[in-house]
Amino acid sequence: MKMNMKKFLIAFLAAAATVPAATEWQTQEKLDAKVDSINAKRGVEIGGKIRAIAQASYFDTDQDPTGLNKMPDVERNEMANADIDFHFRPYEFVRANVMLRFGAGMQEYFSSASKTMSVGWINVEGNIGNSFYWVVGDFRQQYSPLTLFNPDVEILYEPTIFARKRHMAEAQELLEGNQRNLQGANIQFRHNLGSTVGELRAEALAARLNRTSVLDLSGAEGNILPNDTIAGASLASNMDKWLIAANIELLPLNKNLYLGVTPMFIFDNEDSYSYTYRHPDNDVSADYVLTSINPYDTDPQNTMVVSGRLGGDVAGFLGNKNLVLDLVAEYAYSSDKIYTHTAVPVLDATTGAQAVDASTGENLYTDVVTDEKLNGSALLVNLNAGYKTADTWGALLGVNVVRNDSNWYNNVAQSPKFFARRILNSDKDGNTIKYGVNSPLYSTFDALYNYAPKYSPATTTLKTDDGGIRDGQSESYNIAPFNKSSWKSGVYSRSQLALIESLSDPALQLALPNGLATSNRQGARANLTLNWKDYAEVQGLFSTFTQVAPVVGFKEASYMEFGGGAKVDVFKMLGFKKPLELSGSYKHSERSVDTDNWAAFGTADGTAEFKSDFINAGLYVQYLPRLGFTAGLQYINSEYNAYEGLISGLAAPKTTSKQMQWMVGLDYSLADNAWLSLNYGMITVSNEYNTASIVAAASSDGAYNLPSYYDVSTDVAGKFKHEFSQSIIEASINVEF
Repeated sequence: MKMNMKKFLIAFLAAAATVPAATEWQTQEKLDAKVDSINAKRGVEIGGKIRAIAQASYFDTDQDPTGLNKMPDVERNEMANADIDFHFRPYEFVRANVMLRFGAGMQEYFSSASKTMSVGWINVEGNIGNSFYWVVGDFRQQYSPLTLFNPDVEILYEPTIFARKRHMAEAQELLEGNQRNLQGANIQFRHNLGSTVGELRAEALAARLNRTSVLDLSGAEGNILPNDTIAGASLASNMDKWLIAANIELLPLNKNLYLGVTPMFIFDNEDSYSYTYRHPDNDVSADYVLTSINPYDTDPQNTMVVSGRLGGDVAGFLGNKNLVLDLVAEYAYSSDKIYTHTAVPVLDATTGAQAVDASTGENLYTDVVTDEKLNGSALLVNLNAGYKTADTWGALLGVNVVRNDSNWYNNVAQSPKFFARRILNSDKDGNTIKYGVNSPLYSTFDALYNYAPKYSPATTTLKTDDGGIRDGQSESYNIAPFNKSSWKSGVYSRSQLALIESLSDPALQLALPNGLATSNRQGARANLTLNWKDYAEVQGLFSTFTQVAPVVGFKEASYMEFGGGAKVDVFKMLGFKKPLELSGSYKHSERSVDTDNWAAFGTADGTAEFKSDFINAGLYVQYLPRLGFTAGLQYINSEYNAYEGLISGLAAPKTTSKQMQWMVGLDYSLADNAWLSLNYGMITVSNEYNTASIVAAASSDGAYNLPSYYDVSTDVAGKFKHEFSQSIIEASINVEF
């Protein structure tokens, strides 16, 4: 099978290399002819995106010589997706848009039943005159970082070879920038009232963020921690969740002044509260009982958010086109209903004593719920200052000042689009894949860049009969196809956000895991960019944040990040049309928090520290009209001190982590988002753990972040170094038209 994969990839590259290198005008002529042919049929336009990938990942470690972990060492993912957009215009003022997604796994190519076709996007939109626009169905929207926003992961000068992989992973989930995917109705009004009064923008939307849905609490799909009973573990919803919002903006004085206000109401429709039959506490041996769809997150959301913005373009007032000087300040207020649950004994009406369940003999309690309003606020000030010439050089300083208190809450601005998960070779993790960043085989690079839209896991017993599948189920997923991806478009509840933050990747999401809307943060970040024509660019960044209020048992945590990078196009500097781009960056991140009164629990107070360094280096060169070579290197070095290990709550906390990824490839590119590539690379990980408590207990039970082949009987030093690698070979096609 491995040889067949190599033959396929070699043939794939050979086909790419033999494609005729058409001249620029010939290619453009063909594209124009195709567009004209389609548009000639009045009222119909067709576009879309096509993605295909054949990928094999080979897991290797020297620390399992006897083969204790018998799960497969090789994972192969082969898929093709065609997102075909149909745009119908029956009238000049009404349009209908449908995106059909056709999918197939290459292993199942000749199985028609295994192919998929779904409607990934559908809406009807239109306009009345030039000022009024409306859409019903699926749509995307963003307002500001504190109101309606989809926070992303930022990587300074990400190598092209990896940026393309991330682009495909996000496109698979229909993600675009910081816009949220919504479903409902959106109306917008735009009208210019003259240079003095300016342009008026008024918008309103109503969208369903989540619907009542019965999900299997033991499946990988729809759960953050499958088979767990803690709040937030499941994404199953008892009620429909809705967003109603309005956004009004005025840009007077030739659009040099900016005023905006955004009221939003996020709520669960309690009339839609639903129940289903489940095993209590996920115990399959227990009888079914009627319970809430999600018994671990029953409280309805009721959140009001109001934001006001004021800004001005000083350079516009001065009439200086070379100067960049603008300032926008935003203040937001949130009011969220929170709940307190109290177990109150049920009293026997006859005796006055506590009632007892006749079947189990257990005391009976009733759940008494009280609620209160939790009010919070957030402040964001954005300053851009710089100078640019028409075609020579430019300098720009961007500064964000943040002050979000600990009660601030707005889940449509705080829910991240990236939630780190295990992707390739996940069968090797078995029961621990669900722990994400704490899984023993986790790597940042695997979570960022790899995905598998339809993955069929192997049973833990490697048996294929009914009994083997039943007994071979995993604690992390059911033996059924599921979508492996760290990229999602969901809006999470308060408990789900808290759980996701505890499982966020500190190498990527340390200071602001929920973007600029992260609660309990105050501080600033600055970014300085210098550019020389389109030949070279240099960036430097610095940020410092602290918590507004400490967490119980700790003092206020502090965060700091600094770094810089550059990219240069050598060929353009020498006068060539084809690129030879070099890029590189370095970023240091750290967190420090002092414990508070741990002496009361028998432990001396100290400081928990986490430090991480992230290095990127990239190369992209085109040496023929369409053929090119790409290469990338990424390295992350992280250190955790003893107190950082204590607050992690892990039985075997990490002390150091070294991750490296390199990849090289050949590609045939038609445009920025149209390429065919063949890549080979490797991810290597070296983690060190403090296993003293495990050695003392002579048992590794509960140490889910250690690999299955860890043997406590051979660990005499109380330290364990775990090293593994993944060799990845892949061929991919991405075309957007």
